[in-house]
Amino acid sequence: MTIDGMAAYLKEHDKYVIVSHDGPDADGLGAAYALALTLAALGKKAVAAVGGKLTAKYLFIDSRGLFLSLGSMAAAASKGAAGGATASRLPFPESEATPIIVDTHDLDYLGHESASIVQAAGPCLVIDHHEPRRKAGELELLDPTASSSCELAFLVAERLGVELPLDAAEAIFAGIVYDTGSFAYPKTSERTFECALELVRRGVVPYEIHRRMYESSSEGVLLLQKAVMSSLELRLQGRAAILALGKEVLSSSGASYEDAEDLVNIPLQDRRVEVSVLFKENLEGKLRCSLRSKGGVNVARIAQDFGGGGHKTAAGFTCERPLAASKDDVLQSIAQALQS
Repeated sequence: MTIDGMAAYLKEHDKYVIVSHDGPDADGLGAAYALALTLAALGKKAVAAVGGKLTAKYLFIDSRGLFLSLGSMAAAASKGAAGGATASRLPFPESEATPIIVDTHDLDYLGHESASIVQAAGPCLVIDHHEPRRKAGELELLDPTASSSCELAFLVAERLGVELPLDAAEAIFAGIVYDTGSFAYPKTSERTFECALELVRRGVVPYEIHRRMYESSSEGVLLLQKAVMSSLELRLQGRAAILALGKEVLSSSGASYEDAEDLVNIPLQDRRVEVSVLFKENLEGKLRCSLRSKGGVNVARIAQDFGGGGHKTAAGFTCERPLAASKDDVLQSIAQALQS
């Protein structure tokens, strides 16, 4: 589906629920927030939803309090069903909603609550910029040349003729900044800068976005960074770096799981390191692997071998094996990639 096709489809329907992957980052949240306001400007009913609650790190993106927490609504919906009422976590019946999934095209990444909404609703739209693991469906806007899902959301809003309010523009700018590494990653294009320039013209102040994203952390985040960096291992003649975060460290630091997501980039400061890997465990014990590369190794291909995905320089997957075994598996894949 093209941007024109997505815009045309959005005009034809009236009720939407917008979700992203489990533990959404600034790109997924920014795209969902801006699309909700874009659709509202067209007179549509649109709900931006997350499975749990927004972390403190990203509360600034939701300045209007738009995001609906599906998890907190589930109990209320169940009570309604028990009392004979129609159970819905949305302001309208879930079966009447058109879901829009942003920043992933893999339904396995949605998390239970978001996935249940998608399954209960009608035909599903997708807006995503990750490397496709399969051929795009007729209702999917999959553009791996885009820097971010926020870039695509901005282009869709432009095609719909909607002038975004300042808070939506800020949300999109934040998502672009996050997914481009502050306009440094390889997929940052001329179009990315054109989008950013237009957002600045509409009132976005780049330093304010930078301050909110990177200069507003808690003490717990510093303690988390200290602990994770102390786990650093340099392997494969210094060409690969391994970091690990266990749930005990996460709990004792007082930081959130999402606060660890950027730490994987730090080892790439070493001129020898070509691939950086972070294994991080959430409080429930679920282990996930994040991979970053300087471009010589396509980490999306490595992640896909383990059921994940992403970009050439940034990817990840959920680990099916314990930490020690997962480390060995990933290092073996990196070694093979470095030799090719």
